[in-house]
Amino acid sequence: MRIAGRPSMKPYLLQVVAIVMLLCSCATKEPILKIGLVADPQYANKATAGKRYYRESLWKLEEAIDVFNNNKVDFVQNLGDIIDDDWGSYDSILPVYQKLDPQIENHQLLGNHEFSIDSSQMGNLLEKLSMPNYYYSYLKNGWRFIVLDATDYSFFSNSLHKHDIDQVNSYFELTSEKANNYRWNSAIGSEQQQWLKEQLDAAEKSNEKVILFSHMPLRPAENAHNLWNDNEIIKLIEGSSTVVAFINGHNHAGEYVLKNGIHYLTMFGMVDTEISSYGVLEIYTDSLVLKGYGNQENLVMQINKAPH
Repeated sequence: MRIAGRPSMKPYLLQVVAIVMLLCSCATKEPILKIGLVADPQYANKATAGKRYYRESLWKLEEAIDVFNNNKVDFVQNLGDIIDDDWGSYDSILPVYQKLDPQIENHQLLGNHEFSIDSSQMGNLLEKLSMPNYYYSYLKNGWRFIVLDATDYSFFSNSLHKHDIDQVNSYFELTSEKANNYRWNSAIGSEQQQWLKEQLDAAEKSNEKVILFSHMPLRPAENAHNLWNDNEIIKLIEGSSTVVAFINGHNHAGEYVLKNGIHYLTMFGMVDTEISSYGVLEIYTDSLVLKGYGNQENLVMQINKAPH
């Protein structure tokens, strides 16, 4: 008999045993790649506000860099919002990344807070962040990593991207009765979508697996932080046989959804904790293993299978 109000421990024990068994299995083989993941440090030299510990992001990131160095990750992928506001904040946080071992690549992408600066500085963002383009891809050990510009069509970035404001409004109007009807969200436009399709087609022809990185999420459905045109992008990537995971920031509370064979992972925001939050993602032939630090949870994701 189950006691009212006290759930059975059996499902939880089985889950723990399954995770331990898979982690032990992974421990006997070398990962194909190891990736350091950081989301939403939002550094600023200002006092804590609510759960946001702006100044603390410097030591948190330093701790993450030490962990990445010790784990000998192949590269670091940031998921946007490394500052909260003020162009001068970059001069404090970017030097922390210089503590990465020289052989470890560091990749950035744009989040909405990257644009909380004077508009006259927006044209300097790519150079400041050492980014090759607003969206780009790179190849490692048979895997293709696609970095999206989730800020493509938005109200906050349009002084840089200079899109037709009517088109920006059209994307925003898609969300008029949806949970993500916020001006701090954005959309990925048709030109970038065409580029993404070409990337996915190239991956299929080369028999590569794909992980996508973005600032804004796509899932879960009806999430307040999703891209305005989330369903449009979901249709594109779920129509490809190559995509294994979509990894993003923006929603500081974190999230995970497995849908149609794709792992949708939202990393916890580094700024929203007194401790820290970041992770090391290990890629194996049959699984992705996220080792979380601070608030970030551990997660084992089977490739083409439901996670344990």
